[in-house]
Amino acid sequence: MKKELSFGLIALVMVGLAGCGAKNSSDNAAQNSKTASLTAENASLKRAKSAQSASLKATNSSLKQAQQATKEASNSTSNVTNESENESVHLTDEQKAKVNAAFLAWASQQAEIGKMAVSDWYFDHGSAGHGDWYAQTPDGKVQVQDFGVPGAGQFPIHAVGGCVFYTAKDGTIGHDKLYAGSFADNYAVNMDFTKPVSKYLLGDNGVVYELKTGNGTAVSTNTGFGEYSDDGQTAGTVDRTFMVSKDGAARAELQKLLATYR
Repeated sequence: MKKELSFGLIALVMVGLAGCGAKNSSDNAAQNSKTASLTAENASLKRAKSAQSASLKATNSSLKQAQQATKEASNSTSNVTNESENESVHLTDEQKAKVNAAFLAWASQQAEIGKMAVSDWYFDHGSAGHGDWYAQTPDGKVQVQDFGVPGAGQFPIHAVGGCVFYTAKDGTIGHDKLYAGSFADNYAVNMDFTKPVSKYLLGDNGVVYELKTGNGTAVSTNTGFGEYSDDGQTAGTVDRTFMVSKDGAARAELQKLLATYR
C-alpha cells in the first residue's frame, strides 16, 4: 500500500514538474518573440530615422544650392546694373543744362529741409589761360570747362553741372542767387564761411562728387578746381580733391535724370 502511495506521489510530482517545464518553455518563447519584435521595431525606426535624415540632408543641400544660385544671379544682376549706372553718358550742352536745372530744383527742396541755401554757382574763374579746367576725384579728372586744350577726349569724366550748399548771411533758405556781387567779391557776398559748405559736382558717369569745406575756411568759385597749361600738356595743381559723395539721395536723383539719355 505504501509503495503504491509512493509511486502515485512521484507520478504527481513528475507531472507537476513537466507542467512547470512546459509553462517556462512557453514563457521563454513568448519573451523571445517579444524581444525579437522589439528588435525588429527598433531596426525599423532606425531605418526610418536614417531615411528621414538622408531626406533632410538632400533637401538642405538642394535649398543651399538654390540659395547660392539666387545669390549669384542677384550679384550678377547687381553688377550689371552698377556697371550700367557708371557708364558715361554723352550729353550736349543743352541736355546738361536741363539735367543741372532739374537737379538744382531737387537740391533746393533738400536745402529747405536742412535750413540751408543752395546755388548753382559752384564753379567759375576770373582771367585765366586757354587750358581746360578740371576737378580731381578718386575716379580721375573731371572736365568742368572745355576749351579744347587738351580737350574732352583726354578726360574720363565730364561735369554735367553742380551746386553748392551753404548757410546764407541774409538767412535765405532754399535756392539763392549768389551772383549778386562782383566776381571779386565772390562767395563772400552772402556765404557764411564759419558754417559748413559743400560743393556737389555731377559727373556724366552718374556719380555725385562732393567737396566739404567752410567751417572757418574761406571758399571761392574756383576752390577745388585747376587749369591745364595753354598747350594742354600740364595739369595745374588743385587745392582740394572732390570725394565720392555719401549722399545716396543725390546720386539716385542724378541717375534718374541721366536715365533719359542712356
